[in-house]
Amino acid sequence: MSIMATEAIRKIVLVDFAPAEAFELFTNRIAAWWPVGTHSYGGEAVTDVVLEPRVGGRLYEVTEAGQQDWGRVLEWEPPNRFLLEWQIGEANGTEVEVRFSPEGPGARVELEHRGFDAAAPRGRYEGGWDVVLAPYVEQATS
Repeated sequence: MSIMATEAIRKIVLVDFAPAEAFELFTNRIAAWWPVGTHSYGGEAVTDVVLEPRVGGRLYEVTEAGQQDWGRVLEWEPPNRFLLEWQIGEANGTEVEVRFSPEGPGARVELEHRGFDAAAPRGRYEGGWDVVLAPYVEQATS
């Protein structure tokens, strides 16, 4: 029996920031916009979200109780793209790639979440990324 891979989730947003600034907001300032109240392990108890800027770096949340990993950096190419191994729940082992490119006076930000198998909760992430990206777009838009 073989498990069929399901289609990747693709999200594209346009922001007013230049690609380098959009990359910096997404990565170095992720705690400023990530909706931890709804999209984290610790909810409102989360005090920080950290993306370590290097191959092998961790993406994790911080609470008073400690740290909880979300992912690991597989590729790091500022300010153009990064690739994470996603390590959350049933989507563990999937990949999230985010690319930044010039678009008009701002940037095009493309997120692709891939590697789902038939048992992984792809549908939950389809709408979840919309919720996650909304505050990012709000912060990156003049």
